[in-house]
Amino acid sequence: MSLADAKYCDDHYGCVGYRRAARARGFILPLTLWLIAIMGLLAATLNVWVGKTVANSLALAQRTQLELAQSNLRNELVFLMGTRPTSFRGLEVGAKMAFANINDFNSVLAGPSDSGRYIKFDGRPYISESEPNMVVTVYDGTGLFNLNIATPQNLRRMFTSFDIPETQANRLIDMLLDYVDEDDFTRLAGAEKTEYARLGLLPPSNTFLLTPLEAQRIMGWDKLGALWDSDMNSPLFTTCQTAGFNPNNAPVNALVANVRGMTRDKADQVMERRNDKPFRNSREFAAAADLLIADEPFFYTFVPGNCVVVDMIDKISGQHGRFSLTLEPVSQTRPWRIDYAIRIPAQYRAALDHLDPEAVFPTPESIDIPTGPDGKPLKLQ
Repeated sequence: MSLADAKYCDDHYGCVGYRRAARARGFILPLTLWLIAIMGLLAATLNVWVGKTVANSLALAQRTQLELAQSNLRNELVFLMGTRPTSFRGLEVGAKMAFANINDFNSVLAGPSDSGRYIKFDGRPYISESEPNMVVTVYDGTGLFNLNIATPQNLRRMFTSFDIPETQANRLIDMLLDYVDEDDFTRLAGAEKTEYARLGLLPPSNTFLLTPLEAQRIMGWDKLGALWDSDMNSPLFTTCQTAGFNPNNAPVNALVANVRGMTRDKADQVMERRNDKPFRNSREFAAAADLLIADEPFFYTFVPGNCVVVDMIDKISGQHGRFSLTLEPVSQTRPWRIDYAIRIPAQYRAALDHLDPEAVFPTPESIDIPTGPDGKPLKLQ
């Protein structure tokens, strides 16, 4: 139809079909554009949803693999601690096992002779033999500062090492003692359930702390940022149900707090000496520290206890977990237990660029492999 014909139709109110077709063409075009836009939005939304689902699935798979690796390493550690002897060096895992002379009392206390290979429980990192991406560090519970058996004198020395004023330290000590004792009598600077209830806080447990982090529920203890940062970076505190103190595996702050007369300079000297040769008895430790250790002769032990704090770090993802493990060899139903397990926040994850490739955490299958002339385990044929 020509323009003249269309004008004729409009002038004479005719050609109804033409006008309806024109209106339809004017309506379909915007509708088509809207449908294309809506479909584009749906496709983009679906793409984002699929991307997030895939990412979540990968993260879940990675976390599952990490937890499986940590579980395997935990089981390996339980097996090693349950089947291998300990000495003043640590956990003996070598094949050249020779036991101490039973006629020499000091040798018996120091444990078996060098087996040729051992794992130190002083927090040094080991690369897992079974899980090469995992780094394992083991801390002897008797080498840390035990909050459940700490004396006011030891607590005061610990607070001094973190530059906490004496008046604040006295209050913190009373707060801790009131929190764990069984009575409701309030010490001079302490607090019992009445004071906690007034502030809307959970009441004291009136028993031993279950984890070091529980101490942050104690009034005033949650304000000790530097102290808790230090513990997160590297274990300093423990709540292991063990007694004694092992200078062979103690960090500097624990040495200063647990040993009367110990200064930071002397503690650094002790750390240097024990790296060359761990101490077998109090006499060797006193000589290295240049101190006269006459009190509490049964307080010191030089062989790891049955409770350890373990850090496991994934070198790829940086995930860092920590748990406390206690062996119970006399138990009929539970030979070991996990006291607590936590995940270390990302801001406390340290760089792992200082790892010694020769420091390997062995598998149960490799601990009895004899060593060759170079001191390294022989390869199985």
